[in-house]
Amino acid sequence: MPAGPRTDDASATRERILKAAAAAFARRGFHGTSTRGIAAAVGIRQPSLFHHFPTKQAILAELLDRDLGPALERIRRIRAGGGRPAARLHAYVEADVAALLGFPYDARGLYDESVLEDPALAPQRAAQREFHAEVRGLVAEGLDAGEFHPADAEFVRQLIHAMTVEVIFQAAGQPRSDLADRPAAIAGFVLRGLLADPGDIDAVRAEAAALKG
Repeated sequence: MPAGPRTDDASATRERILKAAAAAFARRGFHGTSTRGIAAAVGIRQPSLFHHFPTKQAILAELLDRDLGPALERIRRIRAGGGRPAARLHAYVEADVAALLGFPYDARGLYDESVLEDPALAPQRAAQREFHAEVRGLVAEGLDAGEFHPADAEFVRQLIHAMTVEVIFQAAGQPRSDLADRPAAIAGFVLRGLLADPGDIDAVRAEAAALKG
């Protein structure tokens, strides 16, 4: 009896679909991308693509899960850890930027707010909201502790988000090795702007490094 398809071949095809879809979403947007076009980019027929992913939304959901799942786990772990809020925020921003630079898919087209309202993507939308709430909560801890200048926690979260989005676009256009300094640089920039005592930045960096270790 002929052998069935090898699991590793199926996994490799699935990865090629995800990478091709992410690149297409970045270039043409979710709505401007077709499953037929994704299949053609991978070099398979459309029915073969549907064997791996039944819909275009399912492809996007998988890509979002691969980003949001680890991100949510990361911020929860850092929030629950020891250390003062400023050091934990520095450690979080540095870790999150590093993870974005290591993400193997083009993330520029993944977070279209209008697309995320699709009911098929409700779990991913919920995960995104949970993630934002965790970041906002960590910022609020620093504000409550008096470590940060008075500010609106949600506004600070949005600023951090804007900087990480910029990293996504930079990562698509430059060798990753040229961006090796970005995690520490962005974390330092965020904390210097937030700290009630900017002169405390070296101590915050040192404590954040210990948290990472």
